Amino acid sequence: MGACIRFGAMAKFVMSWKPAKGLVDLLNHNWPVRKAKAFRNALIERDFRGRGVPEGLKFTEELLQTGSRRFCFVIAFNTPWVIDALTRAWQLYSSGMTLVVIDNSSDRSARVRIADICRARKTAYFGLPRNRESHPNRSHGISMNWIFHNIVRPLRPELFGFLDHDCFPTVPVDIAATMEGKIVHGSKRPAQADPEAWFMWAGFCFFRFSAVQGLDLDFTPRFVSGMDTGGGNWSLLYRGLGENDVSDAQKTAADLDVDGMEADHRMLGGAFFHVGGASHRKLVMTPQYRRLISDYVWETHLGGGESRLVKDP
Repeated sequence: MGACIRFGAMAKFVMSWKPAKGLVDLLNHNWPVRKAKAFRNALIERDFRGRGVPEGLKFTEELLQTGSRRFCFVIAFNTPWVIDALTRAWQLYSSGMTLVVIDNSSDRSARVRIADICRARKTAYFGLPRNRESHPNRSHGISMNWIFHNIVRPLRPELFGFLDHDCFPTVPVDIAATMEGKIVHGSKRPAQADPEAWFMWAGFCFFRFSAVQGLDLDFTPRFVSGMDTGGGNWSLLYRGLGENDVSDAQKTAADLDVDGMEADHRMLGGAFFHVGGASHRKLVMTPQYRRLISDYVWETHLGGGESRLVKDP
């Protein structure tokens, strides 16, 4: 296990050395290298999935006590200000699904602040065990796997799904109504290296549990096939679905000029504003833009800052 992790760290270092990038790309398409990396990734995923299981079951019992049968899981990561906006937006605009915040933050202070926000907004909160996966896409994917196997399966809801932590409803939405007669609803993305394959973007995907309860769903990426987080479900679920089983929320541009700073954001289904990259994209990570986009979201969609809990995004 330790050797596999050291291999991953070495590969990350080499990737940062730009003259070697072509060599690394070549190695990544080499069959033995792919097998070694897949083995390493599987070890980390299985180890993580087995952590914190009793705590997850206890939390599941708390969710059962709510009486809800439809749940939307949000994986938080180090950005309290987006959880502040999202939980408020959910109060204002969403019906038909119960919001649950699952915290994958690596920053302990961020976890404390996010838990406080959820407590103030009466939103269910659970902190994941320490996630040792450093790649953001795989970290997200194995967190989704943990939720599916350790919460969703014992919960046995009617509907469940995942929403990116910086993806806010801006008009009234009822996902349960949208899913009437459907197995999957979300933002459908094509595979870049396989003309037949597709996947639902991990930040906006919802499922009918009765249709997937017997499947060993896998939300990790399939980069070799050109599929990001969630791509592992192509062979397990998506390839067997008919056109009428799927509801696709169209993705459109939401280009903003925020105080002279232009940025590329997205709208999903005409109802969800996606900031995008709130935890890692360079522009959104700058304090100046973070303040501007946070002010924009609150003033434009959340009725001003009176209910705002995070004053220093």
